[in-house]
Amino acid sequence: MSKPRYSVNNWLLDFTSGAIVHRQSGEIRRLGEYQLKLLDCLIEHAGQTLSRNELTGLVWERRVIGDNSLSNAIHALRAALEDDGKQQRVIKTIPKKGYLLDPEFCQLIEPEADIVSSPAPVSNPTKVPEGKYLIQPEMAETVTTNTVSVNDEITVPLAAKRIRYSLPPWSVLSLLLLICVITLSAWLIFFHKNCDEMVAQEQQKNQYSNIRVFRIAAAVDEMNDEDIVKLKPTLKALNQELIAHDAWMTVYYRTDEQVLNYTFSIETTCANQQLAMTLYHWRIDNLKLTNTIFGETERKLNEMAVCTKP
Repeated sequence: MSKPRYSVNNWLLDFTSGAIVHRQSGEIRRLGEYQLKLLDCLIEHAGQTLSRNELTGLVWERRVIGDNSLSNAIHALRAALEDDGKQQRVIKTIPKKGYLLDPEFCQLIEPEADIVSSPAPVSNPTKVPEGKYLIQPEMAETVTTNTVSVNDEITVPLAAKRIRYSLPPWSVLSLLLLICVITLSAWLIFFHKNCDEMVAQEQQKNQYSNIRVFRIAAAVDEMNDEDIVKLKPTLKALNQELIAHDAWMTVYYRTDEQVLNYTFSIETTCANQQLAMTLYHWRIDNLKLTNTIFGETERKLNEMAVCTKP
C-alpha cells in the first residue's frame, strides 16, 4: 500500500521532485535534502514536541553538523511554508524544549485506493507505475470520468495520435523548464551536502612558536578568518607565557553572530589541561573578550604541575 500524502499549510510535500507544491496556485518551491527530511519528520510527529537532539538524530543521523544547521533548516521551512517567524503558527518553537508542528495545519490526502474506481474494461490495460505519493482528490475525479469502453477500443490510438500532434508550442518550453529545474535541484543538493561538512582550518600558521589555532567551519567557507585578528595581541602574550612554562597550546574555535565557542588544550612534558568556553555576545566588548580568554588560559597554565627536569 502506498504511503499517504500530506499537505502542510496548503503546501503538498512531494519527495519525488524534492519540492513542495501549493495546492491552489500550483507554485513549486524546491527544498534541500535535509529540509525535506526535517519536514517529513515533523509531519510524522505532528502535535509532538521534539527536542533539538531528537530532530538532529532523526534528520542528520550520525553526521557531524554545525551548531546552526537545525536552526537554519527550521527558518528555511517556515519561509517556504509561509509561516511567519514571529507568530510561528505552523512550526512552533517551544522554549527550552524544541519544536512542534501544529496538527491543525497538517492535512492527510486520501490514498489512491479509496478514491479511484475499479479499472475500466479495456483489453491489455497499461499498468501505471506507483509513485511515492498518491494523486490529489481533485485529480482522481478526472481520472474516474475518463473511462473507455470496449467498443471504443480501436479508436483510442487514433485519438491519442491526434492529441500528440496538436500539442501547443509551450509544451516544448515546459520540457526545457523541467530539465533546468532538475539540474538546479541536483546542484542544490550537492551544495547543501558540502555546507554540512565541517573541517578544521588552521589560522595564522607559523605566527606563534608554541600555539596552533584552528577554526571549525563549513567546507565551503573561506579559508582565512578575520575574527581571529581580534585575538592576535592576546595570543602573542600567551605565547610568551607558554614559552616560559615550556608548554604548547592548541586552540579550536567556531563563531557566529552571537556566540563564540572557544576550546584550548595546554600540554607539557608531564601534564595536560583543557577548557571549553561558550562566550555570548562576544563581538560587543573586545577588551572583555581578550581579558577573559587570557585570564582563563593563564589560570589553567598555573594549575599545571611543574615538570621535573631529568
